[in-house]
This record gives sequence, C-alpha cells and structure tokens, in this order.
Amino acid sequence: MPSSPVRSLHHAPCRPASALPLLFRLVLFALCGLPALALADNGAPANDDRNGAFLLVNTVYPPYTMAIDAGRVRGVATALADELFRRLSIPVRQRLLPWNRVLHMVEAGSADGVSMLAHSAEREATMAFSVPVAEARQSLYYSRHGHDGFAWQHFEDLRPYRIGLVQGYTYSPEFLAAVDRLGLFVEYAPSDDSNFAKLRSGRVDLCLSNDLVAEAYLNARPDIRAAVGRAERPVRSYPLYMAFSRHSPLSGRLPEINAEIERMRADGTLASILSPERTQPR
Repeated sequence: MPSSPVRSLHHAPCRPASALPLLFRLVLFALCGLPALALADNGAPANDDRNGAFLLVNTVYPPYTMAIDAGRVRGVATALADELFRRLSIPVRQRLLPWNRVLHMVEAGSADGVSMLAHSAEREATMAFSVPVAEARQSLYYSRHGHDGFAWQHFEDLRPYRIGLVQGYTYSPEFLAAVDRLGLFVEYAPSDDSNFAKLRSGRVDLCLSNDLVAEAYLNARPDIRAAVGRAERPVRSYPLYMAFSRHSPLSGRLPEINAEIERMRADGTLASILSPERTQPR
C-alpha cells in the first residue's frame, strides 16, 4: 500500500529530507507529521512508496533470501512469495533489512509481512500465520579443533558447553526450558555469521543453527567448512509459514492465501521451489 502523503505545516513546503543533516531531518519529519522512528537507514521512511504494492521484508538468510545486484532479492522464500502473489494478482515488493528491524516493522505494521518465518506464541500476538509452507531443522555445530567428533542425546549432555544463539530467532520450548532448568550457558550474537566466527575463534563451543542456512554459509566459506562439523541428532524439526502483520490487509486475506498455497502444494509447484537443487547455494 502506498504511504500517506506528507502534510505541510502552515502550507510551507517541506524540503527534501536527504538534503538535510540527520538532526534536522528528525525535526522535519516530526513537523511534517511522520514519526522519526520510521526513518530507514538511508534516511527514507521505512514504509517508503511501495508503488501500490504490499511490502514483504526479510533479512539476508541464504538460501531462503539473498541479495543480488541492483537491490534485487532472490532465494526460495522470495520465489515462493513471488509465485504465490502472482497467482493471486496481488502486487508485492520485497526488501532485505536487519532481522530485528524486520520483526519490528511487521509487528508495527510498517511492513505487511515476512515470506517465511517460524511460529511462536509471542509472534502470534502481532502476526497472522499461513498454513505451513516448508520444514526446517536446527542442529548443533561444533569446531573440529575443539572436539574429536560431537554427539549428544539429552539436554543434560550440553551442560559443559557454551552455546551460541542468534538474537531474534526462535528456539524450541523444550530447549529453552532446558536452558533455564539446567543452567545451560547460552550467548546471543546478532547473526549466524557472527556465531560461526565465535565458534571458529573458540568463544563458544557450539552453535545452534538452521541446517540449510548453516550449510549455505559453510559451503560459501571453504576455509571454515573443513573445520566445522554438525551433530547427527537435531535439536528440533519445525514448520515454516508466511506471516502477515495484523495491521495489514493481507492478514484478512489469509483464507485465499492459504487456498492458493494448498493448490501450489497439490500441483507440485511448492515442492519444485523448495527442491534441493533450488536450496543449494550457487
């Protein structure tokens, strides 16, 4: 949906925000009726002109979402959203932003949704979820320099280790309960890249990561690939959904969105988009 027009104060025209220093831009946006917190990193409003399209936001999360030249986005989650909304004749635009900002925008309604997301009770309060569109798995990754192989069966087995997690990601209730019950040591990082860097430097002993994301990252970094192993037993397997802000009109169109997802499942389109060939990094 297009953003609301800027209103002038006493009919005085507003100068282009990009031409002013940051402090004056904040004052200007306040005077013009726009919240200062809606400013994007480049000085434009976070809910910038969508040219009549709905805005889906994600973060760089190969192979689900990846940035390519000229600001274009690709990946299996991107392809899924493009095909689904093409079939529904609903125009959408997709952007990649820092993860915490993605969540904030969808919760606040300045973005319409996320193309692929894990469910949680906390997110359910501000987002409406589609039927499942994919399955994911989280596993523990370890440094081969620190372990001669690694295996675990029970959460109690994880007591000796420092475990790297990512801020803003969801983890299984059972794992989080074990963290509290057993006093497991966990440390949060801003991204998977940061987590694997900490694993390589020995600042954490284990990383808990989505398998597809971890494998895409490691395959792109042959210098790290040989030094990192994955525990055979996963911590959890879980579904992924499309999620829409409860402030967005798309949340009210879930019945038709769900029906089209099921048609894509039945005709093989969903399986084709999510095939191993499409999820492997290129």
